[in-house]
Amino acid sequence: IKKIDRQIAETYPYIAQLRVVRQLPDRILILAKKREPLMQIYFRKKYLLLDTEGVALYYILGPSPLPQVYGIPLERDGLFLGGHIHGPALNKVVDVLNMFKNSPYLKRWRIHAVQAGNLSKIDLLVGENMHVILDQDDTQDKIELLQMLISANKINLNQVKYIDLRFKEPVIANNMEDSKE
Repeated sequence: IKKIDRQIAETYPYIAQLRVVRQLPDRILILAKKREPLMQIYFRKKYLLLDTEGVALYYILGPSPLPQVYGIPLERDGLFLGGHIHGPALNKVVDVLNMFKNSPYLKRWRIHAVQAGNLSKIDLLVGENMHVILDQDDTQDKIELLQMLISANKINLNQVKYIDLRFKEPVIANNMEDSKE
């Protein structure tokens, strides 16, 4: 049973939870839960998909509709499918994307790209051309503030160029082209 469990886990790195159970007299039951892709990183001329815990799932040749993450260095030797990728930048991006995904107000926004090379300025490209900027400090509070702004209809998302949440009060900049019309 343990050998089968290990073989399946090595062959299918995108399985999050695996249980192999023997059912007497002559059956084996395999229970598995698939990992859910959250983001992608361009690496080795392919796109590496990572899940909600920062686990490397698999490679694809072309980009997927998942957020493209930039600025996270990946080491060739330390990376293997099914393994956790560690680092402060990746951990922060995983947290932020999971918060967006789990928010009833923010999950409707499509995040196209995340620039995470500088943790003092994490830049999310949301929708057509709106940026949400935050840093590594108090991320949960800043995401909650953003949810409050959205839920209270304080901002018109079609006219916003960026929302900068790094300061005590959020900075919201409108597109000049839209406001002239």
